[in-house]
Amino acid sequence: MFASEYWIKVKRMNAIFFYGTLLDTGIRRCVFAESTGDDQIIHARAQGYDTMCYPGETYPVLVPAAGAVTRGHVLLDPSDEALERMVFFEGGEYELADLPVISADGETIQARYNRASDSGLDFSKPWEYEEWRLAERDNFFEATRLYMERCWGKMTLAEAGAVWQELQLLRHGVNG
Repeated sequence: MFASEYWIKVKRMNAIFFYGTLLDTGIRRCVFAESTGDDQIIHARAQGYDTMCYPGETYPVLVPAAGAVTRGHVLLDPSDEALERMVFFEGGEYELADLPVISADGETIQARYNRASDSGLDFSKPWEYEEWRLAERDNFFEATRLYMERCWGKMTLAEAGAVWQELQLLRHGVNG
């Protein structure tokens, strides 16, 4: 999908379901800066979905799984800037898809979520937020902070992708 077609779909959203690294308040603030408020975030769950590790990474992807429930957050009424920042952060590994979620008060909300854009990936390793938070969060936070600081509003997604790859090497302790 061309970036402009993707952006047209993104602009039509009024709720985004987060199930992974964006659950972390610090990561979310790095990505969204001042474009969202805490009052826009509510607790929700996706029934029939589980979080698995994106192959070769420490961040997750949401996959259909009978009987599973994934707890997450919903961002209500995101601004255009918030949507642009999210798309920039997520990069080309994800695409938007519809997902009904259930809020903490039992209301069904039609949201969108980022699913893996490559349907042929092997999702064999479960992803757990608490495990990620303890083992990877601090390094991921620093990579995210540097990525958004260096790239947001200054580079194309392709250029920013090269910076993200550089930051991943640093995040995993590989020096060039």
